[in-house]
Amino acid sequence: MPLEFKPRVVAGSEAAPHASPGDVILVVEDNRTNALILRTMLQKTGYQAVVATDGAEGVEMADRLRPRVVLLDLHMPRLDGFAAAAEIRRRAGRQAPPIIAVTANVSPEVHAACLACGFAAVLSKPILLEALTATLRSFLPPSRGAAAG
Repeated sequence: MPLEFKPRVVAGSEAAPHASPGDVILVVEDNRTNALILRTMLQKTGYQAVVATDGAEGVEMADRLRPRVVLLDLHMPRLDGFAAAAEIRRRAGRQAPPIIAVTANVSPEVHAACLACGFAAVLSKPILLEALTATLRSFLPPSRGAAAG
């Protein structure tokens, strides 16, 4: 049976029923499989994740939810990751969350461009659980639901 992708629909405070603003990690990814994998990885490590399916939706969700971290694909419809990151930072000002680029292009030039544009870190696809958790740990305290290791 194939995995079914069900993006969490955001409508005001119903977006994350058990989360207060700032208690979620926002995944902005247009590829359904990648979004499902990231969301599942985050949930397995005790974080609550919500998914936006393009850059414009990601900007709106970041504005509304004030996530702890944003995981942002670079190549998406309507608004690419660079433009979405800039808009999230512009709207949030000093309260902007760490924004982590997620990309299959791991060239040194793309990595450098991401850091120069203000991304806090860069994760390469396919994302390994260990890399994801290590990166998140550098920006967040351990999740309340994470198992003690």
